Amino acid sequence: MLLIGLTILSCAGYPLRSERPRGIYHLVKSGETLSAIARAYQINLQDLAEINNISNPDQIEVDSVIFVPDANQVLDDVLTAARSQKTLAATPVAEAPVVSGKAEVSGKEIPKKAPVAGAVKSREAVPVDVPTKDRAALPRAAERNSTLSRISDKPESEKIENHPVKQDIGEREGLQFDKKRFIWPVKGKVVSQFGIQPNRMSFNGIRIAAGEGTAVQAAAGGSVIFSALLKDYGETIIIKHDDYYATVYTHLGIRTVREETQIKKGDRIAFLGKADGREEPYLHFEIRYKNKARNPLFFLP
Repeated sequence: MLLIGLTILSCAGYPLRSERPRGIYHLVKSGETLSAIARAYQINLQDLAEINNISNPDQIEVDSVIFVPDANQVLDDVLTAARSQKTLAATPVAEAPVVSGKAEVSGKEIPKKAPVAGAVKSREAVPVDVPTKDRAALPRAAERNSTLSRISDKPESEKIENHPVKQDIGEREGLQFDKKRFIWPVKGKVVSQFGIQPNRMSFNGIRIAAGEGTAVQAAAGGSVIFSALLKDYGETIIIKHDDYYATVYTHLGIRTVREETQIKKGDRIAFLGKADGREEPYLHFEIRYKNKARNPLFFLP
């Protein structure tokens, strides 16, 4: 049970505990936008915004720092790189007639590798990849054979994967906010946000502080796929929802639901317990989509 729980909680690429993620820190220069930075580094804009807790791209300022996950070079000229990427993406790929086994356009042979104009100089940066001491090491066999797949199984609504799901999503500068799918699991104050922290560690959920004995409710309806005590995480509950979503609740006091229980949005599932004396009781809460940790503040109303 312990191994299964740790495997599930470690599945998203971001561990439950904070750690130094792999990537670089980009210093915003005059004229740069979040969209341009995402395009230049070839990263999804939504992922870049969520990990940096940027709900309004217009709020980024010159000399502020943006963490770019998985990048290994700091670009000196983001705007030129972004224009190059945009041009490449917009260039149509036309089928050329084949003459004597060679593809030709207007009678000219197409070179195997066309040079890209406007090459951008970059400077090497040491990737930030420091493993945390607290992260549990799991055998690869355990990861393959665990019940992890239960989170990403076909949902009960039998929707086809990759089929667009209608959601009430608001958009701002290309960002998406799904504010009606979930509700707050507990009433309290957010004391730790998702993603990059002030100490440059990464966190894959949020901490919501509330008093001892505060009721914890299901953020959405679904099926309880894990409910047990986990070392270092405390009493833990994982709920699978429709459309490949799952929510994770840890550091609970008393659990009131068992595995395989079908619950509705707003149902009470636990109570918060005592703190360790150094801080007030809190709930660690995660939202995951296809096993990937997402920023709960982009979903909670």
